[in-house]
Amino acid sequence: MAFRLLKLAIALTWLANVQVQAATTMWFNKTTIIPIGNGRLGAEVFGQIPTEVLVLNEDHIWSGSINDPSNKNCPGVLPKVREAIWKDDLYTAQSTVDASCMATPLKQQVFQTAGNLTLAFPSVASSSISAYNHSLDLATAIATTTYTTQDGVLFTRTSFASHPDNVIVMKISANVSGKVGFEAKFTTPMDNPKFSVNKSSLSLTARGTTMYTLPGSIEFLARAEISAVGGSVQPGRNGDTLSVSGADLAVIKIAIDTNYMRYDDISGNPEAKVSETLAAVRNKTWQGLRDAHVDDHAGLFGRVDITLGTPTQYSYLPTNFRKNLPGGADADADLFALYVQYGRYLGIASSRKTEPSNLQGIWNQETNPAWGSKYTLNINQQMNSWLSEPLNIAETLDPLWNLISEMAERGTVTAVEEYNITRGWVGHHNTGIWRDSTPIDAAFYGMWPMAPAWLMQNAYEHYAFEPNNIDWVKNVAYPLMKGLCEFYLDFVVVTPKDVEPQEYIVTNPSMSPEKGIGDYNDTNVSLTYGSTIDNSLLRDLFNHTTEFANLLDVDAEFAENLTATMGRLMPLSIGSEGQIREWARDYNPGGCVCCLFSIPHLYLLVDCLIACHSVFTHISHMYPLFPSAQIDPRLNSTLARAANVSLMLRGDSGNGWPTAWRANCFARLLDGEKAYYYMKRLLNSFSYDNLWSKNSVFQIDANFGGANAVAEMILQSHNGEVHLLPAIPSAWASGRVKGFRVRGGFTVDMGWSGGKLEEVVFRSTSGTGANVRYNDKVVPLELLKGGQRTLGILDFEAEHISKMSVLT
Repeated sequence: MAFRLLKLAIALTWLANVQVQAATTMWFNKTTIIPIGNGRLGAEVFGQIPTEVLVLNEDHIWSGSINDPSNKNCPGVLPKVREAIWKDDLYTAQSTVDASCMATPLKQQVFQTAGNLTLAFPSVASSSISAYNHSLDLATAIATTTYTTQDGVLFTRTSFASHPDNVIVMKISANVSGKVGFEAKFTTPMDNPKFSVNKSSLSLTARGTTMYTLPGSIEFLARAEISAVGGSVQPGRNGDTLSVSGADLAVIKIAIDTNYMRYDDISGNPEAKVSETLAAVRNKTWQGLRDAHVDDHAGLFGRVDITLGTPTQYSYLPTNFRKNLPGGADADADLFALYVQYGRYLGIASSRKTEPSNLQGIWNQETNPAWGSKYTLNINQQMNSWLSEPLNIAETLDPLWNLISEMAERGTVTAVEEYNITRGWVGHHNTGIWRDSTPIDAAFYGMWPMAPAWLMQNAYEHYAFEPNNIDWVKNVAYPLMKGLCEFYLDFVVVTPKDVEPQEYIVTNPSMSPEKGIGDYNDTNVSLTYGSTIDNSLLRDLFNHTTEFANLLDVDAEFAENLTATMGRLMPLSIGSEGQIREWARDYNPGGCVCCLFSIPHLYLLVDCLIACHSVFTHISHMYPLFPSAQIDPRLNSTLARAANVSLMLRGDSGNGWPTAWRANCFARLLDGEKAYYYMKRLLNSFSYDNLWSKNSVFQIDANFGGANAVAEMILQSHNGEVHLLPAIPSAWASGRVKGFRVRGGFTVDMGWSGGKLEEVVFRSTSGTGANVRYNDKVVPLELLKGGQRTLGILDFEAEHISKMSVLT
């Protein structure tokens, strides 16, 4: 207890000098990773003493090179595979796909680090410093480390990654003249490294590594320019360092670039790119760089405010203490507000203009990270995107649309070479910088051509949240969706009458991603026909594509064909245990995908083996509940109860992203307490001290998925209604949000106290109508574009409900 009081006293002492916002400030009284990024460049700031480390990333630094990985034997064996599945000979089906349909090489390339910039300060033992603080201001995207040495000198390091100026910047200063000194050096594990130094800059050139037989081809240059006020900057004695001594302050500007232009063009000149970037900032002051960075970041981040409850004494403790409070998250509700804002911050920092956030966002220290730090398309990449629309940072999805468009280019070839389908395009459950679209790793989880349909659900939401996006629908979304529908129309088959008397149209082969359905010939298999997620994805894709065709007044006959095909898809059904059936029939599921292949880290395999004997991560058959809305407790209580049974049977899961997924699902079931249980579990058990999500190793998807779950608990908008406070737990009896987005083109501000709505303000960006639900009452609302309306609790009393007037 005395120890905890001491920590509290330290925190409160710090607060006497610094204004801290519980929902937008993270701070630590120890070294930990603080991530900064501008979408393309990322850095991990450790806050270490006496040697600071910046782990550097650029989002085009990947291993290997482009190749044609398609297995051209696949079209010849697909009839045999399908026939084996009809006969329930699933071992033959899966082993045939393994032998004749998987990519060459079998693994995809991986996201890699650029290396480190180390800053060695005059030797100061960490035990001899005081007033240490390592913080991140989410509102400004600025990381700051401060500490005082034994001789009373206060040192400050301030860092940010500027999107407008395309550089990472660090300022190092002291409150006593002439005290700033350090030695800077690049290190890297990448291939063919070369280091050089001149009067005021350090340079590193290297190349992505050879991986899975494909030679490294991404060449990159990292350069750090250092300027100082007072003192000197000069090359070190070893020829690969730059030394600053006797300065009042020093500023480091870091630029990194590659030869990557597009997946099929690596003709870029890293030297020219980096030189141009640094020349543009060379004469800009620190303050000028900072102001441009803050203005740019605030334009996105500042759209949303969120407060949950009243801050307590715990709200101002170091973030790592807040996360691990003895009383749990109930003692500090605003920690969840911080989690939401941190998710938004990470999205802005890791997904702007170039590549979307990958499995680790943009922050990776390794040459062969877990799961390749790729774009995993059977839940993880989709989860990365969930928060962007409701939490008002839709611009961070622009890189995703580019990735999908380029994958579709390669996917037209894959459709022909893997399936002998000449219309449309296809992809599978992973892709990367080379936009691979073939099935990888093993048939058990790689032979799943439905991942692009899930990505198209994200694309549809981009329109649903902003119906003014008609040009985007015309030029981006509809062409992608139409091409994908063309592929699936040629891929699906009719079930034999002796298999399904109703002769449904289904996918074959099919799977519920990464979930085994039982042992066949002593081998766990996943391939079958007509899985629930496949049917549901096709239903959404065909429906949304038809809607877009009608919106654009094109392809009427094609849309009619989609509608007719939708009518023959296998419907949702309830299984023998009262659950949503995961496949076309009930199986005795078993097995864990991660135990079926070689994992580079033994501790990951151990974690996986333990988890496999208790719970399972994926809940793909819950796609129709969330993120789709085909199951809605307001419309079909029978299916909702079955979804609840499915979630109970699947269990809690032992990792971050599956926990976030469950929180979203229970929010859609309007069960706020259960959703809250999973959010507490996510924070307490599956978050590191810096709130990065944990999946044995850092994996960012749960940060995004968890932030979205909080939004779903506060505000939902699907199936024609905006639902206020649909799943608020008792712990969040009071709160306020500003700038949330809902489908139909509305921005919403809302406050509540005592568990009851106070008021809600709707602003329309599109001029559409909305049905607004609070508890069991629904108010119809119409606003012209730019219109605004405030609703209070009285508006939801029965005698007050009437058609709202159109407002200008």
